Amino acid sequence: MTQSRPYGFTRRPEPRSLGSTRRGQEILDGALRLTGGSITGDPFAAGSPALPPDTAAELHGFGWLDDLAAVGNAKARDMAQRRVLDWLAAFGDPPETADDAGVTGPTDPAWRADVTGRRVLRWLFHSGQILPGLSREQAQPIFDSLHRQLDWLSRHQAPVGLPQIEALSGRAIAAMLLKGAEAQAAPALDDLAQALDASIHQGVLRSRSPELLLGCLSLLAWVKQTAAEAGLPLPPPITAAIDEIAPILRALRHADGALPRFHGGGRGVSGRLDHSLRAASGPAVTASGHAMGFARLARARATVILDAAAPPAGPAAAHAHASTLGIEFTSARHPIVVSCGSGRLFGEAWARASRATACHSTLSLSGLSSAKLLPPDAQGHERLTLLPQQVWAGPCDADGNLLPPDAPAPPPREAASILAGHDGWVGTHGLTHLRELYLSASGDHFSGEDTLAALDIAGQGRLEQLLANRPDGIGFEIRFHLHPDIEAWQEGDAVRLVLPGGEEWYFSHDLVAALRLEPSAWLETGLPDPRPSIQIVLAHHLRAEAVQIGWTFMRAGAS
Repeated sequence: MTQSRPYGFTRRPEPRSLGSTRRGQEILDGALRLTGGSITGDPFAAGSPALPPDTAAELHGFGWLDDLAAVGNAKARDMAQRRVLDWLAAFGDPPETADDAGVTGPTDPAWRADVTGRRVLRWLFHSGQILPGLSREQAQPIFDSLHRQLDWLSRHQAPVGLPQIEALSGRAIAAMLLKGAEAQAAPALDDLAQALDASIHQGVLRSRSPELLLGCLSLLAWVKQTAAEAGLPLPPPITAAIDEIAPILRALRHADGALPRFHGGGRGVSGRLDHSLRAASGPAVTASGHAMGFARLARARATVILDAAAPPAGPAAAHAHASTLGIEFTSARHPIVVSCGSGRLFGEAWARASRATACHSTLSLSGLSSAKLLPPDAQGHERLTLLPQQVWAGPCDADGNLLPPDAPAPPPREAASILAGHDGWVGTHGLTHLRELYLSASGDHFSGEDTLAALDIAGQGRLEQLLANRPDGIGFEIRFHLHPDIEAWQEGDAVRLVLPGGEEWYFSHDLVAALRLEPSAWLETGLPDPRPSIQIVLAHHLRAEAVQIGWTFMRAGAS
């Protein structure tokens, strides 16, 4: 019989994260919706169908307890308690592995180090849901399991990046909150501090996924808050990491408080960004230059985020997208132009399709992305990745000339603009994509010009050879994926957009290309299926050395 571990907490854990009331009610109604599917009944019952590894990790990480906590009634508390006890009965014993420090542990998603760290945090944060009504004898197995999971985390590592920070943060917070584990707190904090530089700079920042960076900040903010409540000194690298990440995320925040959905990341849990930013010390500064490789326009109540760098390569490319020069546009609380998002949890076909340039709001040659992305092989070795060799973006003057990097920013009451370009098709077609964006001072007028051109003699020669065999020219499309909450109707050569609440916008163009509306999809963590949406498409054929297409989004009633 397993010896009982110490019972109780050093102080009462408080909820640190809440989820969606809607999803919580769906769980109470019998459907646990995970990304890419849903489970009815007891998700941990014997004989339950096998889940894909990422979906199983989402289940065993217990992040959905946040949704039950958002409901917060007695029925939700009973469900949370029952599911934790069900998990203990089915999966409570760690698998047999070597006890040597540094072992990576099993591939079983239930006991991956990052999933274990995530699960421990949710059990601690939502202990006020899980424990009420249980006698000490009934609750003892939960504390025994928390201690076993803490021991497991002290002996097993997760890969560099967010998984490592999840595992180490879960270990540190558990050591600070569980009675009998206090002596492990300082070593756990030190291990977290030592791992941060590699996990953030070699992992998360290189991934160019804003949501992964938010995940790091949220975890470190929880560690900082718990350490302060425990009266423990926080190792300086943890404070330094928080203060480094916060300005980057401020620069990436849309007008509605969400993050841009690039390179496998989503919008982030509602409210978590603002809450996590409070952990930073000093003034609320915003990172200068291109934060994480993204350029930003912000005027009045509108924001535009542009992917202004090549996709990540090497190990960080596992979830990279060919989204160079892709844009997102948000007005006040309403996203308007978006990307499709990451499809990796919706099956292999969606995972592959969502990485293509056509699933982003930018220009793409028909059937050809601006980059060819290959994940590392089974041994983690980098495989060939074909990327744009040159990507540039910066402010420009009224004539469309790129300004030097140290040029002063225009005053907030003046319009802002970006000139950007990439050479992703120079090798195949001799073509460069140039994109100039303009956002009015009022934020009510967002326009752009997309140019596809052969800019030098070599490129012109390559293009001429291709056009000699293609009398119809080279097809391309400029796509603007719309948020699924937006209604859109084509009205002649324009599109009328109606936002939630009734605000109207109009999309128009210079009539060079053919306009049409096509189906699109919104892919977001927590959805059981892709959500249908609409995209605006400007289609044309290049038959000469260059073509330029202009387009505009304007709020109805704006001058």
